Amino acid sequence: MSEPDSKYTAQNLMTVHGLRASAVVQERIAEARQQGDVSGLERWQNVDAAIAELRRTGGGRMSQS
Repeated sequence: MSEPDSKYTAQNLMTVHGLRASAVVQERIAEARQQGDVSGLERWQNVDAAIAELRRTGGGRMSQS
């Protein structure tokens, strides 16, 4: 997944899940790890990093869920 795709996914998750976005991504990371899905694991780790970056820079749309 490219960086723009990760950022887009991160923004959507933050819009839908608000402060829970990171928790949702951590669940996906755990699932990918458990299933041995290396590409899925990398994808979700990139999304997690994008969420952290958006929060640092104020670039995410945050809603409370």
